[in-house]
Amino acid sequence: MSWADRHLRPRTLATLAVAGAMAAAGGGLAGCGFHPLYAPPSQEQSAFDANLAAVTVDPIPDRIGQLLANSLRDSFNPGGGVSIGKRYGLAVALTTSRSEVGIRSDGTSSRVLYVVNARIVLRDLHDGHTLFQALTRSNTAFDNFIANEYATVVAEQDAQARAVQELSNEIRSRLAIYMRRRTETARNGG
Repeated sequence: MSWADRHLRPRTLATLAVAGAMAAAGGGLAGCGFHPLYAPPSQEQSAFDANLAAVTVDPIPDRIGQLLANSLRDSFNPGGGVSIGKRYGLAVALTTSRSEVGIRSDGTSSRVLYVVNARIVLRDLHDGHTLFQALTRSNTAFDNFIANEYATVVAEQDAQARAVQELSNEIRSRLAIYMRRRTETARNGG
């Protein structure tokens, strides 16, 4: 028997046994309805959800609000071609703030923190009752280029786009969880 057979083979078998046990545990979690909250969207998570497609997004003021409204509409009905009667209305109120977080030795700012707070309210369109409300926030930052104003504008627009994407994902996740719980409660007679 060679040295590799005596020393490496038991470790390889143990590694395979551990990997098999982990795969079995992962398969068991998938069967019980486990879905990772912060995982990138998979085919299943980005699949069409009739409850989310039934949500109409109210207009949101300002440029960042328009970007967020478009992103939410696209995420609620990914194909865009499915026509479902609207049962829910979503109102989003945004507040934004900028603060200088990096200061150069000459007293000018080098970095800007861009904060977007969103208050979301989901209501039933038939009776107007509020079904769900929440607060969410996105913090992004961008470089403040003193010598190149155009670069600062582009960096700020990029920070807005990142904030919109983060808020859109968060709002979609929260509404999907709420809708899933509501459907399960109705199915169980609660």
